[in-house]
Amino acid sequence: MDKHQATLNTLQDLHAELAALDNEMRKSGVPPHARAFRAWRDFCFQRSLALTFPPSIEDPRPDDLSLGALTAHIFSWFEQRYDKRSNIIFNPSIGVIDIDGDRFRMSVHMIQAGQVNVEINPARLAFRYRPIARAPRSVKDNLLRMLDGMTQQYADSIPVDLYPSIANQGALIMSVYNELTARLGNALVKEASADINGGVGALMDGVSLGHARWCFLQSAEKSIKALLQLDGVPSDKYFKAGHHLYKLVDLSPKLKNSRHLTSAVVDAVMCEAKVRYGEIQTSVSEALAAYQNSLVIIREALKWIPAKRRFGIVIYPGPFPEGQFDPVVDGIPC
Repeated sequence: MDKHQATLNTLQDLHAELAALDNEMRKSGVPPHARAFRAWRDFCFQRSLALTFPPSIEDPRPDDLSLGALTAHIFSWFEQRYDKRSNIIFNPSIGVIDIDGDRFRMSVHMIQAGQVNVEINPARLAFRYRPIARAPRSVKDNLLRMLDGMTQQYADSIPVDLYPSIANQGALIMSVYNELTARLGNALVKEASADINGGVGALMDGVSLGHARWCFLQSAEKSIKALLQLDGVPSDKYFKAGHHLYKLVDLSPKLKNSRHLTSAVVDAVMCEAKVRYGEIQTSVSEALAAYQNSLVIIREALKWIPAKRRFGIVIYPGPFPEGQFDPVVDGIPC
């Protein structure tokens, strides 16, 4: 009998089969973050099972090997084997939120599909939102929970009148990263996503703000070049333009007519190569402005490149409106 068709009598039997699948995927070069879904798919195919996702039984007993419990057991095994730090789903995965001069690193979560509604609510900073929505509801989350190092005391101290600014920054970051991740098959977009991550790292650690600013210019530049490449603009034309964003924008009628690409936006991102070497000093405010405005340029360039977007998002500058949040349905009981 094929090893994958052996009878599953105990949870240990299932774990042994998952270990075999994991080993096969390792040999095939499947990265750790992709193995849970791949194993679940292969397990269903090999055993001709129609398991449901999300699991119909979320926290099954160890002795429960019913069809409703198998999905949860499979994903639990991979979660225990590979820590979340190895769960690097996509690049970029970080952003920067400015709160009245304080910079927070924002961890942009991977959302497989659908709609996510996000609130800004210190009262639910420690609340456990459900990672998978129960139909017909949408996934819920809290933007403050996405900010590394956010404490309850700090969250409580944020003036309510800053919530709209925080919401706008978060919405721009998540929407742009949605555009990037939907197009990672494009070589230039891959490079742009790596540049934006590198710039965010440099902006957050503050060691080389010039390097951060240069990374943001590169990310915007490569996003525009990805569009020009798609539109059939000869490569010698856009390579001749070099790092000059105005010249690159002029090569694209779509971008030239964009009301979002104002001179203020482009000027905030433009910089000389000398900033990389510290020959021209960059301030925190200049680096932050370059980051925020590079996101606008990236969004405007990539929206013209066909792709299947992963998710939609709505961020509320405050708690969810009355009737749109149920702590039982939208959360995980502790």
